[in-house]
Amino acid sequence: MKTRSIIVTALVMCFPATAPVWAQGGENQGSGESGQASSHQTVLLDLAAWRHAEVRTTLEEQRATHNKSAGYDVAWALMLAQERDLDQAAAKLGKASRGNPSDPSAPYFLGEVRSWQKKGNATGAWRQARDRAKAILEEDKKNGWAWYWQGSALIRLGKYSQAEGRLKKALDKGADPAMTEFQLGLALMYQKKWDPARMAFNRCLGMDSGFSHAYYFRGRVWQELGKTEEMLLDMDRFLTLAPDAREANAARSILRAGG
Repeated sequence: MKTRSIIVTALVMCFPATAPVWAQGGENQGSGESGQASSHQTVLLDLAAWRHAEVRTTLEEQRATHNKSAGYDVAWALMLAQERDLDQAAAKLGKASRGNPSDPSAPYFLGEVRSWQKKGNATGAWRQARDRAKAILEEDKKNGWAWYWQGSALIRLGKYSQAEGRLKKALDKGADPAMTEFQLGLALMYQKKWDPARMAFNRCLGMDSGFSHAYYFRGRVWQELGKTEEMLLDMDRFLTLAPDAREANAARSILRAGG
């Protein structure tokens, strides 16, 4: 289960748009910047929930106005990764990371893509994301997205207890709640805190019922809790939402086996 979660996120997850690139200004942004950040945050959430078809439409519509944005490049690269164009995605994320050395999101997603490719230094990219987020927090402890990226990177680095604390800070400081609850669920799950993990995935789905991977990982938690019927229902929901996700074959195998 640990290996499979590494391949998520944004996209994982998380995916959605790279809010720290677009929204680092936080409460100090003007209304125009805030509107742009909101739009990009929606893209990021859609990517985290594996809604890459919708994201392609949105990014193509925004190409004329945002295509020179580093955050736009990260979102486009993550979309390409979900479409299985991993080599181009990795190249774009590497370029975006070099072009904006203060942004944690590009190296975070670069680590994700490298882990899917099973080549390149994924761990090094996640460490870079962690360190960039830490640098932001040294200047601004109220930056919820910096807490989010640090916590998410720590999960990938196997520091689950530390990640849990960072992600709770992210929730308190205004990072996207659905994305953050999803990552918090992962951090709790890897500590074998099954019921708290289940509740975090519940909260994620309560805010975004189409967050596909929350069903997959809640299903894995149900499996650990011996709740076969609930697990199978979640795997079926996951496949309905994300039939082309990397975890899809594992979910199909579970359904065929009937738990």
